[in-house]
Amino acid sequence: MPDPSPAGPPPGPSPRPAQPDAGAPFAAALGALILALGLTWPAALHLRTRLIGHPGNDGWNHAWGYDWVYDEVAAGRFPATTDLLSYPRGGSLYFIDTVQALLSLPAQHLLGPAAAYNLVMIAGFTLAGLGAWLLARRLTGDPAAAAAALVLYEANPHLLGQAYNGISETVCAGWLPLTLWALVRLLDRPTAGRAAALGLLGALTMLSSWYYGLFAALAGLGLVTWQAARQPWTIDWRRTALGLGGAAAVALAGVAPLLLQFRGSLEAADALVTRDPEFVRNSLMQHNITDALSLLLPGKTPSPDLFALYGEQLVIVIYLGWTGLLLAGAALLLTRRGRELGPWVALGSVFLLFGLGPYLYAGGAYVQLGGRPIPLPFLLLFDALPLFDRISHPFRFVLGVSLVVALLAAHGLRHLLRRQAPALRLGAALLVGALALVEVQLGSPATLPVPTSDARVPAAYAAMLQDPVPGAVLDLPMTVPNLERAVYTWYQAVHGRPVPWGLNEPMPRGLLRNRLTATLIRLEATRARSLPPRLPELDLVLGARALELGGYRYVVLHEDLIPAFKRAQIEAVLRGVFGEPARHDEDRLLVWTLEPPAAQGEPGAPG
Repeated sequence: MPDPSPAGPPPGPSPRPAQPDAGAPFAAALGALILALGLTWPAALHLRTRLIGHPGNDGWNHAWGYDWVYDEVAAGRFPATTDLLSYPRGGSLYFIDTVQALLSLPAQHLLGPAAAYNLVMIAGFTLAGLGAWLLARRLTGDPAAAAAALVLYEANPHLLGQAYNGISETVCAGWLPLTLWALVRLLDRPTAGRAAALGLLGALTMLSSWYYGLFAALAGLGLVTWQAARQPWTIDWRRTALGLGGAAAVALAGVAPLLLQFRGSLEAADALVTRDPEFVRNSLMQHNITDALSLLLPGKTPSPDLFALYGEQLVIVIYLGWTGLLLAGAALLLTRRGRELGPWVALGSVFLLFGLGPYLYAGGAYVQLGGRPIPLPFLLLFDALPLFDRISHPFRFVLGVSLVVALLAAHGLRHLLRRQAPALRLGAALLVGALALVEVQLGSPATLPVPTSDARVPAAYAAMLQDPVPGAVLDLPMTVPNLERAVYTWYQAVHGRPVPWGLNEPMPRGLLRNRLTATLIRLEATRARSLPPRLPELDLVLGARALELGGYRYVVLHEDLIPAFKRAQIEAVLRGVFGEPARHDEDRLLVWTLEPPAAQGEPGAPG
């Protein structure tokens, strides 16, 4: 039944605890850190030799970006172009996790890029829990109940799925609740300091992830609009308007330069990463799909199942979890007139609608009406606003829903245990967190703890550093799936030489046109157990010369990444054109060193 007591928070955006505990934020931060270490265990014990995330996913690209940003900054340049990828052309690149890479520069200097990447991931989880706790405590006035929000948000299945995918910028989800916490504080009592804090946190949210910056902007606009429409008498609007304007100015000053850099990198003629509307539309309809039933139905198999459809290890995890939903439902039943929860319920509904993508998809298929898929609000904004036509992952809006569910769950726990002692409320919150973790492990596609990948680089690549002759590195096999193949890019963090691979791009056209590499690609795909009786020898020799003339210095065959019968065929072809390789049995590698044309006595050839 509704709570008849007047003990609930008064009207307004930010009820404060009646008896603040100065040690509570420290305890919450410690608890969030311990939980983050548990979610990623045992990564903390192997910071320099493991990477958080499945080895078939994006972690290699992100860890490579940390190393690249560090090297560019150490050379006195802003990371904007590189000739290390997509050899020989290179191009313009804005590393999507630039801000986290910059913040991790001290860790990189001391421990290297793998450790920096891992520490950013662990810090991302920690900050998510702390941010949710601060916001929930501000809204409920109950530090103990807020502990439930800490666990529910920090360990929500979607965030764990992003960590599994190795996408470090989306794991840094703590700036979003911290920005909303700063906004609630400003609405409660506008001061110059609170306005500056809101602007700084808003800028960090936007720069850490463009998606989360959009979420913060939508949520901020919604909260201010709700307050103006429903409870205008609670706000000093003159001072609040000045504070909001100052915060916006601070955020814009921090965001604008990098936003322009990011936009310019996408539109450059030599862009290494593009997001044109047609590409985005195809991604929305065929790959990055939100299955509405997956929000609520437990199960370990994601829908869509990208591994079954495309052989990809990426997972789309949007399960919300019934532990938090039931407590959120209790909050709605026990709170009078939606006075406290109305704006948050509205925000959660908006995030949910946008998260469903352009068309309603449920149970593994588009829901049709009159033979056509049912359009959703996201489609209208995709066609109307330039910002939305770059959003290729609408399911990430589920993070905003997860935050709202965590906040409502804290409200529900507070109302259910309002007459109990603080210690009992805290124990109940921890029990809720434990149940949520069990549900994540048993009832969602997320994996606990998040798997890790072997980040050790074979010694053969370190030896390339001692070679004074420049040149690119070609790793084989070439037909490994894009994200798994990105480990070749990660090895560049040690050998420092250009590679033909880009970030998540298909097979480079130069390798498809070269007669030798095109033949090797066909051999990688063949089912034949031996080489054909005759090979196009002239084509193979010409292809080998083209690689040498094109500036390649090393060809590396990874024996463990290809079946033995295919490896034997490829090795035989390469021995025929390049001679005997250097064998690195400890790492299961064969390395061919190509002679530069000048060393072969060709006048005018590059040395």
